[in-house]
Parts: sequence; C-alpha cells; structure tokens
Amino acid sequence: MKKRIAMLAICAVTVTSMLACAKDTDSQDTDTIEVTDQTQEEENTEKEYSSATAPEIAYTSVKADGYDYFEGQVQCLEITDNDHPELKAAIDDYFSGVVSNFNAGIDSMNEDAKQQNEEMGDEGYEMKYSENITVDIQRRDNKVLSFILNDYTYMGGAHGGGTFTGVSFDVGTGEQITLDDLGDADSIRDTSKEYILKAIATSSDEARANLYEDDVIDYKEVINEQFSNGYQPEFYLDDVGITFVFQQYDLAPYAAGMISFTVPYSEYDEIADRYTPLEGASYAISLSNAGLNSSVDFDDDGQLENISIVNTWDEESDKNYYILRVDDEELKEESGNGSWITGYFIHNDEGNFVLLVNDGISVDLYEVSNGIEAKGHMDTTLYIEEVTDSGFTLGEHFYDDNNVGYWDNEEQYGFDFE
Repeated sequence: MKKRIAMLAICAVTVTSMLACAKDTDSQDTDTIEVTDQTQEEENTEKEYSSATAPEIAYTSVKADGYDYFEGQVQCLEITDNDHPELKAAIDDYFSGVVSNFNAGIDSMNEDAKQQNEEMGDEGYEMKYSENITVDIQRRDNKVLSFILNDYTYMGGAHGGGTFTGVSFDVGTGEQITLDDLGDADSIRDTSKEYILKAIATSSDEARANLYEDDVIDYKEVINEQFSNGYQPEFYLDDVGITFVFQQYDLAPYAAGMISFTVPYSEYDEIADRYTPLEGASYAISLSNAGLNSSVDFDDDGQLENISIVNTWDEESDKNYYILRVDDEELKEESGNGSWITGYFIHNDEGNFVLLVNDGISVDLYEVSNGIEAKGHMDTTLYIEEVTDSGFTLGEHFYDDNNVGYWDNEEQYGFDFE
C-alpha cells in the first residue's frame, strides 16, 4: 500500500518539476469565431470561445518501482499555461484518477506473475507482467482538447492487448464532453451507426476482408449492439467529426489493431456549434490502418470524398503493395516485404495532401485535390512522431532505464521536401 501511495506523490512532484523544461511543440493558431443570431446565452458562449486560446501542454511519466514481477508506467498530461484554470484542474483530476486505478491493480498483477513463474519452475524463464498507459492527442484548439488513452497490458502469451479510451474536454469550462452536450444523443447514435455501416459497405474488398463476417461474429451485429440501449463505443472529437473507437477483437482480429470511424460533423442534422471547428480550418488526420474509407470535404463545398490507404500482399508476385484510393482514382505501388504504410490526410491553404509513411524507410507526399499527383519522396531511417497541417516530425524512439519512452534526434519538415 505504501508503494502505491508513494507513486501518486511522485506523479505530482514529477509533473511539477518537469513543467519548467517542457516545450509546447504542438501549438495551433487561434482564429476568432463569427457570432450569429442566437440566444443571449449562446452569444456569450461564442464570445468566450472567440477570445480563448489553445491550451499549452506538457507530458510526464510515472513509473511503478520496487516490484519483482511487474513493470509499467503512466504518461500524464498537464496544462502548463495560466489561461485555462478550469481545464487545468479537470486534467489534473482526470490523470489522478488514471494513476489511482493503475496503482490499484499493481499488487494483484505482481502476485499473479509471481505464481505463474513458480508454476513454470526451472524449465521456464522469469516473466514480468506489465501495463503501460500513453496519451495520444487528437485535437487541441480554443474549443476542444481531445485524446486517446491507450492502456496496453501484457500478462503472458504471444502479445499483450490495448484498451482505448476516447476523451474530450471543453477548453473553456473544463467539463468532459458527452454526446448530450453535442445535441440529441439518440439521434447522434443513429446517424453515426448508419454512417459507419455505409463507410464499411463502400470500402474496398481488401479492407472489408479484414472484418469478422461469419456465423460466430458479424461486424454488423457488433456495431448495431454497441450503438443500442443508450450506449455507444468510445469516442472523441477531432477536426473533422466525431470519431468512434472499437476495441481490439470487436470487429476484426488482433492484427487489424484499433479500428475507428470519423463521422463528419456535416452528417448530423443538428450538432452544437460550440464544439465544431471553424469553417475552412486546416487540419491533419490519420487514415484507417485497416484500409477502410475515410470521408472528408476537400473544398468546403459540403460534398464528401472517400479516401483510403490499403496495405496488401500479392500472392502471385510474393510482394507487398499499398493502394491509395481517392474516390475513383487509384495508385498502386510496391512497398517492400514486411512493410506497413501509415497514411495521413492533410487539408490546408495549399490544398489537400496525403502523407504516406513507411517507418524507418521512406516518406511520400501526394497532392489529391484533383486526382493523385506525386509531390515528394525521401528516404529515411527515422520514424514518424507527429503530423500537423503544416508539416511532420521524424525521430528515433527509445526507452530509458525506467521503461519510459522518449523521442530523440528529431527532424522537422514542411510539405516542400524533395
């Protein structure tokens, strides 16, 4: 018990001590919001957001220490400016709860791992259980701070498993955003479910083949069930819409990873404007790792275009390929044996682009405003750290002696690389 309490104290001390050296590398420009003819209360709310700024953030990690058969850490998020006191307090409370829950499971996991090692005896090897919780920011502007909390646990076997939690906070009030805050929750659920089923139905054969569709598990039944009885999958707000997150094994085998769908804000009959981004704002989003369609508005005309990146293997040639599809246009390129291409869509003042990253090997940029046009290629031994609407960051990822991940040798690029 003393160890768990000590960890909570370490979290508070570490966060405080690291803030001075933390740098905000992900700040976004803040624009004003045009106030329309609304009620006085809504006008006041809009005025508050028009003068608000995106919160400044920093990360730190807390490590479990002193256990023979358990190791792990929690990545904490902190608000480092003085302009968002409500949000700062809310984030502190949220991650205090995360650390508390993490602490609560350490003793039992350590004991279970100890028993498993004893059962394996001399013929086995010493094994440790582990739990690592990380934060992946999805949106940060003057309205919304949202992120995915990835809780990855290993308890023996070939691999561990991750649990994904979507979290969105109102930057102005510090309140955690629910579907009820966005409008009629039941209507949002119905619209979201139908959109997701349609997105899958219109995706490529290669992408749909990754999903369960048999007598045991059918992805359609799972989606219908998760959007029933006042419930919905995990979700967060990003720059394009409401993104719903399905857990590993919900819709597809483990290898497919986390499968998510972003329902554009424009798809909803009514949605709270206080949480939708400014019209024409620049953004960058990840494309589906499973190759399923994402829908985006290329030129702010209200029409959605489908875009996807599919990793595939050709049995006849025994080679790996990626297929980039933008509506009716298609580009197929060899990617190298064992390679996996990660895709990002970028919308900015210069146009619409897709960044394709083959970690540790290459980066390719395509403009997709009118067809698919190659704009740049570079070979690299680095890995993608971050993609924004103005560029991307590559670096090397390491783990220190405390099993805490960090980036080093970072290099930043705009979208004009050769």
